[in-house]
Amino acid sequence: MRHYLKKIIIVGTSFYVAYSLVPTIQLGKDPRNIPLIIGGLLIIFLIINPIFSLVLLPLNHLTFGLLLFILNVAFIFGLLNFLPGFKVFPFNFQGLNFQQLIIPPYPFNEIMTIILVAFIISFVQKILDIIFE
Repeated sequence: MRHYLKKIIIVGTSFYVAYSLVPTIQLGKDPRNIPLIIGGLLIIFLIINPIFSLVLLPLNHLTFGLLLFILNVAFIFGLLNFLPGFKVFPFNFQGLNFQQLIIPPYPFNEIMTIILVAFIISFVQKILDIIFE
């Protein structure tokens, strides 16, 4: 039970970070959409992702884990099509200038924004898994 509660907190936190960093994520007006999105992500990361990881293990090792990231993008895209209120729109990154680090502005289209959201969710989830294990 503790394992599932920890996973719910990690998935919810990773989605919240992605929602905070990418302002063009729209959840819809129905308050049930947030638990549905987190539940969908939880089902993806607890049940579907391990099955695909096991089946595609040799190919995943050959691509150095890139296949798992592509699967996460596909699962997020499927979740966007499955849940009616959950939408991701194009995102215009305004750029970043922090001390010596300069990142120029970049306009993300809808597909690139979905890839960005999947990357943020996967990255934060991996970091939180490492911290809490």
